[in-house]
Amino acid sequence: MKVARTKTFFIFLAIPFFLMSCVPQTSRDIVKKELHPIRTIEQWENYQKQGLVPEKIDRIFCSGGTLRLAVYLQCADRVIATDGNERIVSSRSGMKAYLAAHPELASLPVAGESSGRDHPELLLSLENPPQLILKADTGAGYDPEELTRRTGIPVVLVPMRGITVGRAEFDAGLRLMGAALNQRQRAEDVIAFFDNEISELRKRTIGVSKENKPAVYVGGVSYNGSHGFNSSEAGYPPFDLVNARTFLEEKRNDPILGNRHQILAKEKILEWNPDMLFLDLGTLELQSASGLSELQTDSSYRSLTAVQNGNVYTLLPNTFYFVNHDAVLANGWFVGKTLYPDRFADIDPKKKADEIFTFLVGKPVFQQLNESLQNLVFERLNL
Repeated sequence: MKVARTKTFFIFLAIPFFLMSCVPQTSRDIVKKELHPIRTIEQWENYQKQGLVPEKIDRIFCSGGTLRLAVYLQCADRVIATDGNERIVSSRSGMKAYLAAHPELASLPVAGESSGRDHPELLLSLENPPQLILKADTGAGYDPEELTRRTGIPVVLVPMRGITVGRAEFDAGLRLMGAALNQRQRAEDVIAFFDNEISELRKRTIGVSKENKPAVYVGGVSYNGSHGFNSSEAGYPPFDLVNARTFLEEKRNDPILGNRHQILAKEKILEWNPDMLFLDLGTLELQSASGLSELQTDSSYRSLTAVQNGNVYTLLPNTFYFVNHDAVLANGWFVGKTLYPDRFADIDPKKKADEIFTFLVGKPVFQQLNESLQNLVFERLNL
């Protein structure tokens, strides 16, 4: 009897655990358990076969600079939330062509802070939460694994590389987004557009001897915010596209400094004394401390030969919350026209910029950007 009672007791205890194991998991519980951040098309397609990601994506959240690429893929109408950096303030209204073309994006709900510091609670509190999170794959901000677990929403990680250096990763990221958003053909069209523009720029400028190239320098380059005239970049993409001769070109293949932002000593710029100077107008956000103000008021800079000869030219913000790939191309055409006018005699850089903007962001917004940047874009400065 004692043995029978003990056996019955254990059977009685086991019943609740058996019943609990039979309770079906919710779809979100399953997703949390099985879904991980997505970095490849193969991974996306595998999850799609398992039913872990939607077949059709109509609602997306863009984090860490991915909004620009979503616009390139003609998916602006699917964006339901952005991060705080995409809010337009007056001093930044000329910095991003995709927001100039789609100002409605700047008034969407904010579900995260700059540089990928996402807020899962804000995402889930939206009336219709996103079906997909597009997140910059930089290692910064909210952990993507934890973001997936907390929200149950698929997270696609996008490499934030350029159209010159890091091009293979850029193309792979765009193709991954194209697969997730059912915009594969558009992704291929965008990639082909960049290929054709770059090929044409290089073809027009290849073969120019070093002796026939003016030495150039670009100042005011943005990096984690705006900077003054001593802010530059080794391997500056618009210079690279037209084979320009720059004093930083020897740094391009340096494993530490190659293609990286540089804050230079003013004395180094004075020592180089370039033939031509270019000013990235992202610097205007600093107002009285901008590179423009420095060129106008600093006696050292005013002694430069290029300033004395009136060879100072202006460019669109090349980098503002990651790289403005559209501006890279537009700047490349203006730099080419400025350095080699005979090879670009058929090109009006302002009209060319609008062709680029129309294809990539959907509207010809050059004039809109120019007005926001004091009507200084692609001009020869009178200092």
